[in-house]
Order: sequence, then C-alpha cells, then structure tokens
Amino acid sequence: MIIFLYGPDDYRRFQKKKEIIAEFRKKHSALGLGFFDLAADGALDDLSEFVRSRSIFADAKLAVLENVFELGADAAETLLKPLAAEKSVTALVSGKDKPVKAFAFLLAKPSLAQKFENLSGAAWHTFVRSEAEKMGLNISDAAAAFLGTIYEGNSWALVTELQKLCALRALSRREAIIEKKDLDALDLEAAPNYWALINGMKSYDARTRLSALENLFAMNDPPPKIFNILAAQAGEKIPRMAAYDLAVKSGKLDYEEALLDLILA
Repeated sequence: MIIFLYGPDDYRRFQKKKEIIAEFRKKHSALGLGFFDLAADGALDDLSEFVRSRSIFADAKLAVLENVFELGADAAETLLKPLAAEKSVTALVSGKDKPVKAFAFLLAKPSLAQKFENLSGAAWHTFVRSEAEKMGLNISDAAAAFLGTIYEGNSWALVTELQKLCALRALSRREAIIEKKDLDALDLEAAPNYWALINGMKSYDARTRLSALENLFAMNDPPPKIFNILAAQAGEKIPRMAAYDLAVKSGKLDYEEALLDLILA
C-alpha cells in the first residue's frame, strides 16, 4: 500500500505524517519501520531489501520515503509503483506538489491519497482555535480572530506564534485569558487585504491609488502579476493596458513604471 500526503499546507501534512508513524509504532514492532532518503546513494537498494526481507518479529512494515520525486520514471515504475499493491508493506510518501505524470499512480487506487490545501474562512479560524486549545492557551475570540487574520494560509507561522505565546505565559506565570491587547504589545501587524488593495488601484482618488500600489510593492507582489490582474479587469481601459503591455515588451517601460503611470494618469 502507498499512502500519499500532498498539498501546500506543510504543517498539517507533516502532522499527519507524524500521526501515521506514531500509530504504526504503537501497533507494530519497531523492526518494521524504515526511513529512506531516495536521493542518497544506495537508498534504492536498501529499500528493495527492506521490502523483500521477512521477519517473524515484524508482521507489518512501514517505509517512510523522502525525496521520492527525485526518482526517474523507470525507478518509479519498477520500484515504487508495485508497492501500491503490497499488503504487508506500506510506503508513506509526502510532497508539496501534485505529482508529475510518472508518479500519477500516487493519486490513483489502490494508493491512498490525502490533500492538504491551505485553510481559509471558517475552517481556518476553527484550526486557530483547535491549535490554541491543544497548547492549553485560553485565548479570546478577538485575539483568535486577529491571529487568524495575520497568519491565514500559513499554518507553520501560526503555530510558531502560539508556541511563543505559551512560552511568554509560562515566563509571566499568568493563566489569564489572552486578549487582543496582549497581542498588540507584541507589535504583530495584519497584512493588508490583497483584493482591497487591487480595488484601491482603481479608485477615483489618486492618493488612494498610490497608497494601494505602495502597499502592494511592500508585500513584494511581483509587478507583472499586479499588471496582469488589472489588465484582466480593465473593461473599457483594455486598449490602454494593451499599449502599456506593448511598451513593456518592447523595452520602453518596465512594469513598475507602467503601473505608476497608470495610477497617476
């Protein structure tokens, strides 16, 4: 069997991986657990031997595989794919991206695939609450909402911040509920709403347009991306955006200059 964990939410994916390994350790002999970095010399031979060998002390095996996508298509086909049909050996594979064609079998039965998208909206705020509770943090609704706004889509950063709050609470020996004002003292700052800034670029007020552009640049958003989003929403300004695009591609302007000219016009 192959268990394939994938998606951009590294933290939740990593936690699931730890959970599977811990559950195996609880139920089976440690002799049946193996870790293999497939980018290392000799790792493929070691994995083959692990799969083939039988032991009266290990009734099941779990092979935790790293750098699977470093394998070539031939190795994936001859070594990894057959593991999907194995009953006594489970291969645990984790990756950020959806696999390329050579590894498409990871998404198909009998493999078991689970995707970890970045959470948003209500699901994200429920996650904020649940992680705080796991750490024993008593946090107000306003403080939880504030942390959710700052770190939305970045579960690692959220959990790291919650761990800092645990440490600070331990140092202060306070058990009181954590309020929004306690977070203000840490100089946390919510990132501007991205789409509000994009809409601000279309404001009738030149100062609003300039402020929005400055904030987008401060977020290190690529100027070509900003330009293309605005071009897609240009409406009656499509000819003007096309002229800017031509000027950029002919080397007369860069995208930063085109955007500045656009908002100041």
